[in-house]
Amino acid sequence: GRCRGARVPQMHSTSFGVSDKLQSELQRACGGAAVGGLQIHIRNETFELGETLPTVSVPALLKAAITPLLDERAPCYLLLSLQSEWALASWVPDAAGVRDKMLYSSGREALRKAFASLGSLSYEAHWAGKGEAD
Repeated sequence: GRCRGARVPQMHSTSFGVSDKLQSELQRACGGAAVGGLQIHIRNETFELGETLPTVSVPALLKAAITPLLDERAPCYLLLSLQSEWALASWVPDAAGVRDKMLYSSGREALRKAFASLGSLSYEAHWAGKGEAD
């Protein structure tokens, strides 16, 4: 698979949990399933799966798949598969509420730490405007 270890660990953060659906999709992705990326939301202090992105071979196609997921008011994370590496992007638009901005800021670190045991994040980004998502 594309991840270290045999299974996806549970989150070890006291602040955030992880939904069973997200846990299952991470397991599939690490097992080599054709998953190009995962959209992740925080709901009730839990990381939850939003959309699953298809595998793409051309960066322009990845951008085309990501752009519709970026809501001008709703933050999310995007965990993207870049061949054998992973990237974590935080989408926290300027129009998001202060509470959401704080929640996604603290959640990014928890998500990054949890994912670190699976494999390396080769790239991290923080986007506040759709023009930044390149």
